[in-house]
Amino acid sequence: MTTQQVDGHAFHESFAKGKASGRITIDASAVRFRNDAGAVALPLGGVKARLGGASDRLVFFEHPDYPDWQLYTSDRSVLKNPHFQQHKGLSRQVAGARRLRIFNWSVLGTVASLVVAVPLLFVLYMDVITGWIAPTLPAEWEQSLGESALAQYQIGQSMIETDAARESLDALIAPLMKSADNDRYDFHVYIANDAELNAFALPGGYIVLNSGLLLRADNASEVLGVLAHEISHVTEQHGVRQIMARAGVALTAQALLGDVNGMMAMIAAATPMLLSQSYSRDFESDADEHGFDLLEKADIDPNGLVSFFEKIMEEEKARLEKLEDEESKAVMENIMPLLSSHPATAARIENMESMIAGSDGQYRNLDAEFLALQRQVREAVAAMPRNDNDNREKDDLNENTERELGEKE
Repeated sequence: MTTQQVDGHAFHESFAKGKASGRITIDASAVRFRNDAGAVALPLGGVKARLGGASDRLVFFEHPDYPDWQLYTSDRSVLKNPHFQQHKGLSRQVAGARRLRIFNWSVLGTVASLVVAVPLLFVLYMDVITGWIAPTLPAEWEQSLGESALAQYQIGQSMIETDAARESLDALIAPLMKSADNDRYDFHVYIANDAELNAFALPGGYIVLNSGLLLRADNASEVLGVLAHEISHVTEQHGVRQIMARAGVALTAQALLGDVNGMMAMIAAATPMLLSQSYSRDFESDADEHGFDLLEKADIDPNGLVSFFEKIMEEEKARLEKLEDEESKAVMENIMPLLSSHPATAARIENMESMIAGSDGQYRNLDAEFLALQRQVREAVAAMPRNDNDNREKDDLNENTERELGEKE
């Protein structure tokens, strides 16, 4: 029998922060983990296997002779590994884990049948229902949806992927990402070479920040305020819930019943919508509030999100004032995606300010990291060739951004 290798993780005190990523190998004698920082081999004869994590999406391995080690992977195909069948004790554990998973899905299916029997409830209470159902969906579905949408976006969009920019971005967002850490999502933040003041989040933890946003921001708290807002869209599952609400009863019933094929077909069809959709006002307010909580947890000044909202409103107002006819104004509104997907209304600003009024005001200083990122993004943008298909508005905004940054310096 051949060995099986999958991506995995390990907990051990020898690793930085006690956790590391690497490769898990299963062969006839052991479950092994290896990366550049360490390795371990858990003999199959005493290995304990169990399911855990959100929706039991993770498979954990432990061994009584190695109490300080714990391995896990999100690839559940390991449960079918033929090497496990050679050890009766481990074989029984794997079989039990499978039965537990089947039981959980059976319970979910029973709940689904009850909900489908009263479709009127879906129409009248869709937001409530999607908020209840979304957390029960396997995280892999959300990740697949986000990956697909990101791949489609990257086809026609140049990304900033220099090592220097990546290092600077990681340094700036590290405190926020540490506070946002959870068992369901691994967040991935990208920078798009796009002059528009925009950012967006996709299900599964994929977030894109535009170079225009990073270069026009005045301080770290503005960038991190926007990022906290986008992280909250992910953790509150706004993208998935909005797809379910728009698709209606059919998609929601399939999600409840665990129809993988039907669900994945719906996911593929919904991908373009994710890149163009605007969230409801309730979802935006929800992301504001959870984003504020995240910023407070990370000791990052939440005033940055307010000042960025104000900046967006001022720029939009200035642009519209320069236009004389209503038709041109309508066109300009359509090319300002941040305003359509993130309506920075006075009411939202007022709500944020009321939350800030109760904070202690003790925030970390990330100016050095912010300025380093701006410098790396500016250099990367300058080094990238211009796309002849870019519209004139984006070219003008790029030039204005470069000029304003030059004046700041």
